[in-house]
Amino acid sequence: MFKEELLERSKRIQLSILKKICFNNGKISKNDLCNNLNISFPTLRSYIKEIEFLLKSNNCKNTQIICTKNYVLLKCDKHFNLDKLTSKLIENSLKFKLLKYLFEKNSSMLSTIKICNELNISKSTLNKNIIECNNILHNFDICIKKFKFIGSPIQIIYFFYLLFINTGVILNDESFLCNNLVVFFYEKFNISLNSKQKYRLSVWLFTINKGFSFLKKDYKFINLHKEILESLNNNILFLDFRKFFEEIYLNKSLNQYLAYITTCFLLSFNILPSDFIYKNYEFKNSKSYKIYDFIINEINQLYVYPIHINNILKENILSIYYRFYFFKGIFYSNDYITRKYYLNKFSNHSRIKFVENLLLKLHNLDGYDKTNDEFFKFVIIITLSYINGKTKNSITIGILSYNEDLVLIPKIINLNDYLRKKFDINIEIYNKNKNYDLVLSNIVSNNDKLSNNYRKMYFFTNLDEQYDLNNIVEILKEIDNSIEY
Repeated sequence: MFKEELLERSKRIQLSILKKICFNNGKISKNDLCNNLNISFPTLRSYIKEIEFLLKSNNCKNTQIICTKNYVLLKCDKHFNLDKLTSKLIENSLKFKLLKYLFEKNSSMLSTIKICNELNISKSTLNKNIIECNNILHNFDICIKKFKFIGSPIQIIYFFYLLFINTGVILNDESFLCNNLVVFFYEKFNISLNSKQKYRLSVWLFTINKGFSFLKKDYKFINLHKEILESLNNNILFLDFRKFFEEIYLNKSLNQYLAYITTCFLLSFNILPSDFIYKNYEFKNSKSYKIYDFIINEINQLYVYPIHINNILKENILSIYYRFYFFKGIFYSNDYITRKYYLNKFSNHSRIKFVENLLLKLHNLDGYDKTNDEFFKFVIIITLSYINGKTKNSITIGILSYNEDLVLIPKIINLNDYLRKKFDINIEIYNKNKNYDLVLSNIVSNNDKLSNNYRKMYFFTNLDEQYDLNNIVEILKEIDNSIEY
C-alpha cells in the first residue's frame, strides 16, 4: 500500500499536484497535470484553490501556488517540507484516526454510538471508512470485524509499526526501554545504533506498548512461526533477548514472544549489521539469507569484473528479504508518484530485463513469495543504479573534443555522474583503436579523426547544457533498447 491511500480523494489529488510540480522543478504545464491526473481544466482550477487554502491553513506562509495561462508554479522558501505537510494531512485523516483509535482501544468495549461520538462522525461515514480500511488491511491478512482487529498479533504489530514509521506521525521519543536496549546491544554484542536505527527501535517499542493487549491475549499465533522459533533456540541474540525481557515482564510466555517478534523486527528493518548476521549460523542458514546470497551472486555475475557492493546496499537487500519471510504485506515508505518518478529515473531496458530474468529464477526458490515481485523490482533497480561498475551490457562512449584533457576530464566525470544512474555506461576519451556504441564530438570536420568504430555519433555544443544532455539520453535509450539478451 501507499500512505496516500489513507487520505480522501480530494486530498490525494492535491498532494499529487504538489508532488508533480516539485519533481518538475517548480513548474508544470496545465495540460500535463490534467492528462496525468485525468481531470478537466475547471477541476484543476478548483484543486488549485483548495491547495491555496491548504497551504495557508498549515502555516506555509512563504509558499504560493501560482497559475499562469499555461502553467502552474510553486514558489516556496527553504523551510517548505512537502513530506511534513503530507504527515499532517494523514494524521488528520479519518482513516488514520479510526485505525489508531481501534488499535489503542482494542481491549475496550466499543459500540457504533461510542465511536461515532468520540470521532465526531456519522454511522454511515464510520461504515464507509471501515470498508476502506479493510481494503487496505487485506494485503496484511488483517481485517476489522465488530470494531476489533482480526488476524495474527505479529501481523497487527507489523502493520501499525509501518503505519507509524512511514507516515512520520510518531516523534523520536526514546523510552527507558529503548535506551536500555541500545545499551544492551553495545554491551553484549558491541553493536552501536545510529540515530535512524534508534528512531526505528523507539517506534517499534512504542507500537508494541500500544498493542500490548494483542500479545497478552493470544499466544497461539506463535504456532504459525514454530519452525522459525525452534531454529532460534540456540541463538545467542534470541536467548539474551529473552533474559532482557524477563527483567521487565514476569510472564515467561510473553518474554519469549517479545524476544521473537523483536528479533524478527531487528532482522527485517536493517538494525543488525550484515557481518553480525553472517556470523550467526541460525540467521545465515535461513531461507531469507539464502535468497539474499543468491541475489548478490546474480548481481556480481552481471559485471565483467569483480565489484564491491557496499554494506549499506547489502544490508538493505538482506533486511527486505527477512521482512518478506517473517511478515506479509508491503507498505511503501514513499508515495506512488515518488516511486514512479524513481523507477522512471533509474530504469533502463537492460536493468528491467535483468530483474525479469532474476524473478524467473527466484520463483523456483523455496521461501520466495511472488506477491512481492513489484516491490522487489523497485528495490533491485534502485540498487543497481548505485553500483558504479562495468556490466556485460555496458554502453561504451568515446569523447572526441577540442578541449584540453585538463578541461575535458572534469566534463567526463560530470557526464558519467549524470548518466550512470539511468544507464550502465563506460565513458572515456576517444581512442581510434577501440570500438564504441556512441561517440560524442564537438569537432565538426572530423572525417580524418575517426575510424569506422562506432554505432552512433552525436555532435555536441556543451556537455554541461541540458539540451545536449537530453539528446544524449534519447540516443542512449535507442542503443539500450537494441541490445539483445
